[in-house]
Amino acid sequence: MKTATSRNLPIDAYVVSFSQIGDYSIKEEDRRHIQDIRGVYLFDRNQRTFCCEFTPSYWLIHLYNEVILTPEADELDEFKKDAIYKEYEYCGGDDIYVHCHTIDAIIEANKPFSVHHYGRTNVGFNKSDYDEQLEGLREYFCCNHCL
Repeated sequence: MKTATSRNLPIDAYVVSFSQIGDYSIKEEDRRHIQDIRGVYLFDRNQRTFCCEFTPSYWLIHLYNEVILTPEADELDEFKKDAIYKEYEYCGGDDIYVHCHTIDAIIEANKPFSVHHYGRTNVGFNKSDYDEQLEGLREYFCCNHCL
């Protein structure tokens, strides 16, 4: 008898964003103009990994970073705003593991601009095109910001 595992479930694609401003070394002259820097990630809620611990984690695929400016930044000209965006948004980012309960709390809070549920696909992990489907979703959300 074969039992169902999360690997046989279809992709349940989510995009989530959360503050990562603490990971940045912000220049003093930019500090008062930056309210937050958010990392935006794609993940499959049906895929959980146990990273040598009892608590499961989601594998978050980095999409992009988003700088949120303060109201004081309205006084800046467009060249200075662009310089801030280039300095902090175009740094790239790494794919990361985050405990499921941390991400589930963001989803449950349903805060605006925190989560987007793309929906379930018909592609399960046991099919050979799972990685291709996930890569297609990554490309889609990199080009079509949803948060």
